[in-house]
Amino acid sequence: MRLFLLSVLIFLSFSVFSQEGPYSKVDSLMRVYKEKIKSVDDLYKVVYYIRTNFDADSLRLRASFIWITENIAYDVKAVIREDFSVANLSYVVRYKKTICGGYASLLKYFCDAFAIENEIVQGYARTGKRTIFLNQNSLRSNHAWNAVKINGTWRLLDPTWASGYTDDVDDSKKKFHKKFKEVYYFTPPEKLILNHLPENKKFQLTNKKTDKKDFRDSPLFMSDFLGDDISEVFPHVSLIKAKVGDTLTFKLKTEKRINSLSVFSEDHQKITHTGTTSYENGWLELRFPVKKTGYYYLYIGYFENIIEIRTLLGYRLEVK
Repeated sequence: MRLFLLSVLIFLSFSVFSQEGPYSKVDSLMRVYKEKIKSVDDLYKVVYYIRTNFDADSLRLRASFIWITENIAYDVKAVIREDFSVANLSYVVRYKKTICGGYASLLKYFCDAFAIENEIVQGYARTGKRTIFLNQNSLRSNHAWNAVKINGTWRLLDPTWASGYTDDVDDSKKKFHKKFKEVYYFTPPEKLILNHLPENKKFQLTNKKTDKKDFRDSPLFMSDFLGDDISEVFPHVSLIKAKVGDTLTFKLKTEKRINSLSVFSEDHQKITHTGTTSYENGWLELRFPVKKTGYYYLYIGYFENIIEIRTLLGYRLEVK
C-alpha cells in the first residue's frame, strides 16, 4: 500500500512539474535572488548570475524581465509631477523606482549585456478612464516599452505594465500595486496594438497597420481583455450616445462561453447591471437597458469567481 501511495505521489509530482510553464525555473530562481544592487556598476552581479544560470537568450531575457518587475516599483509621484529624471538608469537602480522610460532602459541594458537585439519603443498608451474618450489633440506620446529579437523574431514586452498597476482614481489618491502581469511578456502584436500604438509603425509588427484615428476612437481595451480569447467587440467605438429607455447591445466574439456579463460605472454605484448572455454564431451578446441620464465611464466585464471581476472594455456613455 505504501509503495502504491509513493508511486501515486511521484506521478502527481511529475504531472504538476510537467504542466509548469517554460519559464518556471527561471521565474523561481530570479524571485529568490536577493543580491543588493545599489548602483549601475553593481548590475554586473545580476548579469553574471543570469549568464551562469541560463544559456539560451530566451531564458536570459526572461530572467532579466523578472528581476526588473520584481525589484523596480512604479513612481506614481514622479508621473504626477512630470519628473522624467527618474528614468535615468542611475536613479532607477539606486532608488528601485521609476517611470516607463526607466523600465524600458533597464531592460535594454540587460539585452545589450547579453547581445540580444532590441529597441526601446516610444508611443501612445491608453489606460484608465482619462483615455477612454480622446480627441485629436489629447493623443500624444506618453509611454515606452520594448521590442526584442529572439530566435530571429521580433517580440514585444512592457516591463512597466507587467510589474503592476495603479488605481484609476484622482492623482492625490493614486497608488502603485505590485502584481505581475504575464500578458505583457511577448504580447501578441495584434493584442498589444489595442492599447499600445508605436510612433514608428514598423513596431506594430502586424500586417494591417492601425492609424491614430482608429486607435483613438476604439473602446479602451483593458489588460484582462488582452489575456482573453476575444477577437472582436461591438460597439467598436468608445463613445456611445443614448437616451433613457434605449437598450444597448454589447457583443464579444469568442469561443468562450460566459453565462453572464456585467456593466458598471467607474465607482460601481451609478450603474451596475449583470445580465444573462446569449450565444450565437460565435458572438456573446448582452442587452443593457439605459435607465439614467448623465455622462458615465462604462466598463464591461465578468466575474471570474465570486469576488474577482475581469474588466475587459471601457466606454464613454452619454445619456440625455
